[in-house]
Amino acid sequence: MALAEIENTIAGVWVLQKNENLDEYLKEIGVNFVLRKLAAAANSTMTISVEDGQVRINTKGPKDSDHKFHLDTEVESNDPQDNPMKAVVKWTDGKLVTHSKPTEGSKAKETRVVREVVNNELIMTIYVNNVVCRRIFKKK
Repeated sequence: MALAEIENTIAGVWVLQKNENLDEYLKEIGVNFVLRKLAAAANSTMTISVEDGQVRINTKGPKDSDHKFHLDTEVESNDPQDNPMKAVVKWTDGKLVTHSKPTEGSKAKETRVVREVVNNELIMTIYVNNVVCRRIFKKK
């Protein structure tokens, strides 16, 4: 049921329109000044799809990523600094929620990412410690 809901609501190709508090988020996870400025100026496209019973999030931008996962199953992941993490993605109340925790010895920080469609925009909210970053995408 959740996969069908994902296909009908959040699946698609999304193009970044605007960032809110991106610099503070990147600073919080340890990204240096030059890379933060590059990230802020870069375009990003996120494609969300359902394939073979898994959710796939493919992001093209300053740092490309391609993740496939089963809902409610812990997977190995990396933060934007390539620090190792364990992540679980759930579909809750029409939102795709990723909760990531650093693996032992990792410099990563616990992170929660909520993706939801509001007024035909994909709002991606990232929570790290007391920092909240919002990335707003429009459907292509």
